[in-house]
Amino acid sequence: MAENDFTSLLSRLRELSGFNQDELAGMVGSAASSVSRWENGVVTPRRAKVEQLDKALGAEGRLLRVWEPVATGLQVPPWMRSKGPVEEKAVEIDTATISNLVPGLLQSLSYARMVFRAGHPSASNDEVERFAQLRVSRYEVLKRKNDPFVTAVFPVAALTCLPDAVRADQVKGILRRMERERMAVHLIPDGTPMLLVASSIQVFRLEDGTTVAASDHARGVLLMEKPEDTAAVVSAVRNLIGLCFPLGETPTLLGRLL
Repeated sequence: MAENDFTSLLSRLRELSGFNQDELAGMVGSAASSVSRWENGVVTPRRAKVEQLDKALGAEGRLLRVWEPVATGLQVPPWMRSKGPVEEKAVEIDTATISNLVPGLLQSLSYARMVFRAGHPSASNDEVERFAQLRVSRYEVLKRKNDPFVTAVFPVAALTCLPDAVRADQVKGILRRMERERMAVHLIPDGTPMLLVASSIQVFRLEDGTTVAASDHARGVLLMEKPEDTAAVVSAVRNLIGLCFPLGETPTLLGRLL
């Protein structure tokens, strides 16, 4: 069974039925943008929604059958494994965290090594190096794809708590990326009470105007399906930015950490 069986079957059945995405969305009580994301493999609908789709399209259980392997874990498509496909289509990316962790797209090589070593103490040096190289190369991959404008929000404590050498390397890396004027870094002051989010969150704005939100959890990355959940994440990022030092002060603040 091919990885895109569910998405391709959904799209084909809709077209054969003569419905556009907006019409199908109305039949199952969803937004047209949700239907688009299901057909493009960005997110997968829940079982109850698949049952509605199956009935609306007269699929007689076929749609549910190709969805089942995905839901039971027998087949894991890319859009459930990571946010990578959405990230690569984004022209703007907001990434925010309240933990003392520099967002992945900003991490320097020495910082990434330190993070992976701390999280995987039994890993070999080669494994740590491989993961660290993959982490820091991600930004370069996105630059070649769409060169998205990145807005990053994180506590200044994520930098001040680092060993001197790692901190200097990390700060220099951020400053270099800011020089391209394709990245805005908002630093949250020490001691700021933050009850807005419980994990790292991301907002991806695509070229067609679609906005996709994601949140990192212990079980992996969760891509938001409901418009109200996406709106909540967008609002959380905006509220976090409101807690930060003025954007114009960021280069000076970073320079003091060298």
